[in-house]
Amino acid sequence: MASPEQERAAAMAAVFQALDGVRDIADRGQHDGAAARTCLRGLLGDYSGSVVNLYGGEASLQHGLKLMVGHLAQPQSMHLTRYLVAVLQLERRLRRDRARLSALAAGLERTRRQAEYFDQIDHDSVIHHLGDLYSEHISSLRPRIMVQGHAHYLQDSRNAALIRALLLAAIRAAGLWQMNGGGRLRLVLGRRALIETAQAMQTAS
Repeated sequence: MASPEQERAAAMAAVFQALDGVRDIADRGQHDGAAARTCLRGLLGDYSGSVVNLYGGEASLQHGLKLMVGHLAQPQSMHLTRYLVAVLQLERRLRRDRARLSALAAGLERTRRQAEYFDQIDHDSVIHHLGDLYSEHISSLRPRIMVQGHAHYLQDSRNAALIRALLLAAIRAAGLWQMNGGGRLRLVLGRRALIETAQAMQTAS
C-alpha cells in the first residue's frame, strides 16, 4: 500500500510524464509510446483509491518521476513550467464547473468502451476521440495552453489529437494530485519532500 506521499508523487509524476510527451511530439514528432500509454491508462482507468495502481505501478511512472525530480530541483524548460502551471489552473477551473466535468466524464466513459472494443488504448479512433473531448470541454477554458513546437509536427492531425489527449491526461493526473492532498502550496513549500519521495520511488523500482 503506497503512502500518501507516494500517491502524491505518483500523481505529479504522471502530470510530468504526459507533458513531456506533449513536448516531444511538438518538438520532434515522436514520443515514448509506453510512457504515453501509461498516461492514457490513468486517464481512462477506474480510480479505486490508489494512484500508483491506476498507472500500473511505480515502474510505469519512472520517466515522469525522473523528469519531475530534475525539473523541481532545477527547472530547465520554460515550456514545461508554463504547461504545468496552466494544467494546474485548468484542473481547478474544471473541478468547479460541475456541468462541464459531468459531460467530460460521460465522454471519457464512451472512450473507455471504445478502447476496450479495439483492445488498444492508443488506437487512432481512441486518440482522435480524446482529442475531440479536449477541444469540446477544455479548449474554451482559460488559460488556453498554446503548445510550442514545429508547425510540421503540430499540423499533423494524429499528432494534434495525441497532444490534446495527453493534455487531458495531465489534467486528470493534476486532479488526482489535488485529491490526494496536493496543491499549489504543497508544490512550492513541500518541493523538497516531494523530490525525496520521488527519488525513493525510483530506487525502489
